[in-house]
Amino acid sequence: MRQAETYYPDDKERAQNVNIMKAFEDIASQEDFPIAYLKLPGYEELPLTGELARVLLQVTQQLSNNKAIFVAPLEMKLTTQEAADMLSMSRPTLVKLLEDGHIPYQKVGRHRRILLKDVQEYAERRHREFNEAMDSLAATEDPSLSLDNPLIRK
Repeated sequence: MRQAETYYPDDKERAQNVNIMKAFEDIASQEDFPIAYLKLPGYEELPLTGELARVLLQVTQQLSNNKAIFVAPLEMKLTTQEAADMLSMSRPTLVKLLEDGHIPYQKVGRHRRILLKDVQEYAERRHREFNEAMDSLAATEDPSLSLDNPLIRK
């Protein structure tokens, strides 16, 4: 099995994914685990842990909503191009962020490697800072100017 894998929704399995998602929502909402069992050929019934039920719930929710998912360990090392793609930016922009100390990285020979968890933390931090800036702008808005703005619907 590979270290990371992308799973794409299958239109033929969407209805079944929705049913499975609903079952996992019921399981995950309960506090006492294990309450569900996995039945696999050649094995006795195995209890489904709360943690695994929550993971499967996330997977089925995304697939049911026709969204692809990417499963990888947070310790996975990415190339600069892979990290740039995940952050929707150019590789040179990412390299500048790395060299300016915004995202930690390791050098392997002359190549930079970035941990997936560091890319995720940067993306979350950037998202949080953006939301804070928007909240700050909204708080300083003059309401009298908004009333006369033809672009704002009432």
